[in-house]
Amino acid sequence: MENKAVISVQNINFFYGSQKILNNFSADFEKGSFTCILGESGSGKSTLLRLINGLLTPESGLIKIDGEILNAENLIQKRLEMGYVLQGNSLFPHFTVYQNMIYCLKLLKKSDAFCEEKISDLLHLVGLREDLLKKFPDEISGGQKQRVGIIRAIAHDPKIVLMDEPFSALDSETRDKLQLLVKDIHEKLKTTFVMVTHSKREAEVLSTDILQL
Repeated sequence: MENKAVISVQNINFFYGSQKILNNFSADFEKGSFTCILGESGSGKSTLLRLINGLLTPESGLIKIDGEILNAENLIQKRLEMGYVLQGNSLFPHFTVYQNMIYCLKLLKKSDAFCEEKISDLLHLVGLREDLLKKFPDEISGGQKQRVGIIRAIAHDPKIVLMDEPFSALDSETRDKLQLLVKDIHEKLKTTFVMVTHSKREAEVLSTDILQL
C-alpha cells in the first residue's frame, strides 16, 4: 500500500562530525496531524526539523514531502510549502513587523493588496493590533514577536508548519496563552504541524501524536 504521509522520513542517518545523531531513523507524519517531538538535549529533535526543511542533508536515507523525494532540484519549492517558527526572536531585525509577516508572501510574488488582506485576517487570529505593523522587532514584547513569527510561518498557507521550541524563552503565562493559540490555529487550518519541545506537558496539550527521540 502506498505511503500517503505528508512527511515521510525513511532510514535516515546523520552525523555531526564523528557523533551519530540519528541512526537509521524513520517516521511518518500524517496530513493534518500535530506531532510533538520529545527527547533529551542532543537526541536529534532540532536536527530532524532541519532535515525535513532541507537545511541539513542526511548521510543516507530519504525524506519525502507529499510523496516526492526532497532533493537539490525541488528544495526551494518544497521549502515554500512549509512554515518555520524558531525558538526565541527569529525575526529579521531591520524589517518592520509587517515586512516580516509578508516575507514568504513576497517570495511567492503576491500582490500588495493580497498581502494586506491576508495579514489583516491573521492579526485577528493571533490577537495582534494593527498599530504594531510599522514597529520593528526590538520595539515589541517577546510574546508579540512569537505571534509575528507564527503569522510569518502560516501567511502563505503552507502544507506543513515546523516549530522548534517556540515558547521556551517565554514566561509561563505568555507560554500558556501561545500554546492555546497554536492549538486553535491548528484546529482551524488543519495544517500538518511538527513541533520540537522539551516539555511533556506541552506535548500533551498540543499534539495529536508524540514522537520520542
